[in-house]
Amino acid sequence: MPARGGRGGLGSRRTLDRLPRRMNRRGLVALSLAAVALFMHNFYASDLSMNVRRLPRPISSIRTRQVLLRNPTRNFVAYAEKPSSGDPEDDGPNEDESLPDLLKQLMKKAADGKLPGDTQITFMDADKFEHLQDLKRKRQKKEEAVEREKEGRTSEALERIKNFDYRPKEIRDYLDRYVIKQSDAKKVLSIAICDHYNHVRRILEDPSNARRDYTKPNVLLLGPTGVGKTYLMRNIAEFIGVPFVKADATKFSETGIVGRDAEDLVRDLVDKAHGDKQLAEIGIIYIDEVDKIANPSSSDVRTTSGSGFNTRGVQNNLLKLMEDTEVSLQNPMAPQSLKSLLESGGKDDKSVRTKNILFIFSGAFNGLNTKLQTKSGGMGLFPWEEEKNEKRKSFLDLATTKDFIDAGMEPEFIGRIPVRCALQALTADDLLHIMTQSEGSVLRQFEEDFRGYDIKMNTTREALMEIAKRAEDENTGARGIVTVLENTLREYKFELPSLPFTNFTVDNATVCNPRAKLEEMIASVNQTEIRVKDLLSFVESFNRKHEPLQIEFSAEAVSYLAETCVKEDWQMRSYCRHAFKGMAETLRTIYKETGQDYFVITKEFAENPSDEMSRWLSLLESSFATEKADLTM
Repeated sequence: MPARGGRGGLGSRRTLDRLPRRMNRRGLVALSLAAVALFMHNFYASDLSMNVRRLPRPISSIRTRQVLLRNPTRNFVAYAEKPSSGDPEDDGPNEDESLPDLLKQLMKKAADGKLPGDTQITFMDADKFEHLQDLKRKRQKKEEAVEREKEGRTSEALERIKNFDYRPKEIRDYLDRYVIKQSDAKKVLSIAICDHYNHVRRILEDPSNARRDYTKPNVLLLGPTGVGKTYLMRNIAEFIGVPFVKADATKFSETGIVGRDAEDLVRDLVDKAHGDKQLAEIGIIYIDEVDKIANPSSSDVRTTSGSGFNTRGVQNNLLKLMEDTEVSLQNPMAPQSLKSLLESGGKDDKSVRTKNILFIFSGAFNGLNTKLQTKSGGMGLFPWEEEKNEKRKSFLDLATTKDFIDAGMEPEFIGRIPVRCALQALTADDLLHIMTQSEGSVLRQFEEDFRGYDIKMNTTREALMEIAKRAEDENTGARGIVTVLENTLREYKFELPSLPFTNFTVDNATVCNPRAKLEEMIASVNQTEIRVKDLLSFVESFNRKHEPLQIEFSAEAVSYLAETCVKEDWQMRSYCRHAFKGMAETLRTIYKETGQDYFVITKEFAENPSDEMSRWLSLLESSFATEKADLTM
């Protein structure tokens, strides 16, 4: 290699002038990088990526080195081994090519335009390279296993749709297990699901059926919060076995710069389908609070949320999705997506078609409900309905297309949702039925919470009726049950796990005055005995964990610790973990030096654990010169 700064050096103009004219700019950049690497190679040896760090040894004293060529598109690796020459006993491997020769070949490729300009040259030890390759192979195997698992799930889901043969009443029967009441909504949804997925099944059997005109039975569910709108859709999607995405309409904006873009829903659907575009194209998208993106023209119907987003623009974006359109899997606002589009010439073959994606919308439409109630005068449309209407809380089943347009929905948007159904507010009897009969009852969740502490929770019929009445007053539907149960049982969840109770009963008095019943339970137990039992539990755990070490607390230490914890309202086990956190290491040191494995913890030790442990260690050190002291105090 020419000397540094010589006339024939790699960086001289004469050398550059002899380069072929057809070499492009990227090739010139690659050649420059290779030249710098070759130049530095004669003086330095390190793991580098064009960031050279000087090591104390030259390249000749290192047994093996490798040259890695990483390219984001071709990802090829080349390396050369170089035996050491400083140690005569070192019989390194015979070299086929030295590093300078290999770099010269790379420079020639760059000069011929065959080496991409974004190639990165890195020097790396052979052992390190093999380790990285091994990690890469393990990662690839793991990714392949995950991919096979995904393919298995998606193929199973597609197979279920190909064999779809459910009847509307069968879907209704499944929903009855989880959702109480709402028979009209169950009927409407069951019919819409069966119609849509029978059509999808025919397309999967014969793709030519996709060319036929088809109007999707998109659904609009109306009703107050907590009546089961979301729960209905989630259980239907789980029963059918298709990907399901839920979103809040208030999170979207027209451009997607502030908030989310409507097309993100389709991308989320692909994620739910584990990347399977075919499965995502027959999924379900559920959009809640659609009334919040309404833009009423009149002031007598107020349904908007007051956000600054263009609600009409959001409706138009959702309208495009409901129609037959192609959605790119790459978000056009992401910088990486812009780069990919520029590199591909603006063509994007990764897209999802929305023709067979079923859209379900829901909203409370409180303003529209008030208008309809006023419009009907709170009276029945017929005399025999007058008594019935006195108790009804929702009049949304009376809404027409014109009412929705007046409420701020675009005519084109509401026109693409032909199936509409109103859900009625839940009464106290309905809420009681939910707690006792529904498979997804939240009461079962609270029972499981206490079972985690080996405590069985029982409830009386009167208590459940009182909970249902209070939940109805919350005006949040089934969610009111959670609120009432949480307010009733919060203190019980906090106190009972630390008390020796294995069961308790929630009666009407508990619901009406939770604290009074709990204080009676707390007063009935001996707090000192509880702390003593917890201390014994701590000793057993310590001895089991730190064998062969064995500890025992003296009677005075037990009495002191129990009284202290009761007085300060501390839990014995947490106090011991904190106060004696260094005890295991201290006793282990003593055991290694003396062989003593049994220790008695006295009251003095319990009062000042840190001082006593220091004294024990000092006593151990002072006994080395004479004899081993008996440390059993």
